Amino acid sequence: MPSGFILPPHGTPMFPNAERYNHSTEYANKLVDRIGQTPAWIALRLGVTEKRMRYILAGSRTIKGDTTEILMSYAEQFCLECLAAEAKAAKDRARSKAAASPASDA
Repeated sequence: MPSGFILPPHGTPMFPNAERYNHSTEYANKLVDRIGQTPAWIALRLGVTEKRMRYILAGSRTIKGDTTEILMSYAEQFCLECLAAEAKAAKDRARSKAAASPASDA
C-alpha cells in the first residue's frame, strides 16, 4: 500500500485506480487537512454521514466497550483526493490572480 498520493497537476484528469488504495487514518486526516473544510462539510460532499466521517478520521468506533476498526473505502479515498485536488487548484488560482493584479496604491 502506498504511503501517500501526490495529487496531479491542475487540469490533469484524475482517474480511479484501486491499486493506490491507502485506507490509513493518517492519510484520511492528511487529505482532510488539505481540503481545509470541516469534516461535516466534507461528509456532505462525499455522501456519507458526519458520524461515518468521524469514524474514518478516528480509525475506529467503540460501542458498549467493543472497539471496531473503521477503514475508509477506496471510493471514499478517491472522493477525498478529488476534493483535495480541487482545494489545491483553488488556492493556486487565487495566488495567480493575486500575483496578476496590480498592487494597490492605497
